[in-house]
Amino acid sequence: MTDEGSCVEFLRAWVALLLSSTENELDRTTMKRLLESCRRVCAVHYGFIKLAQFIAKSATEIDERLERANQEIPWCGKWVREDDSIHAVCESCGCPPVRKGLVTLSPAFCDCSQGYVKALFEVILGGSVIVELAQSIGQGGPVCRYVVRFQ
Repeated sequence: MTDEGSCVEFLRAWVALLLSSTENELDRTTMKRLLESCRRVCAVHYGFIKLAQFIAKSATEIDERLERANQEIPWCGKWVREDDSIHAVCESCGCPPVRKGLVTLSPAFCDCSQGYVKALFEVILGGSVIVELAQSIGQGGPVCRYVVRFQ
């Protein structure tokens, strides 16, 4: 029987190898789709989708929903509205497993985070959104810069 620490180390190594292998074997489009499909795991696991649903039901105006999201849903930066888009700049990675040291930062997690933001804002805003990751720490940038576009 192994202890919890060795299980965490095993999973850390397993995830790193899986990501490395998929990055080497899959084209960029497939890899991005695969990781974006994981988007709801963090949002559901940490209860953020339920918070987003509550915010969407209890706040009618977009600005109020955005302010509530900034207060109630932990994120690495503040969401700011500019016309028909919402922006955030993060000076550190927002991925919970990366922040907790469970996995090593990889560009792959940036695709997952982009999907996470999409899942949250589709609930908060009540419709389809487009999320652009204009820059990311995991892909060599100094910050992560998100742009959420909505109708």
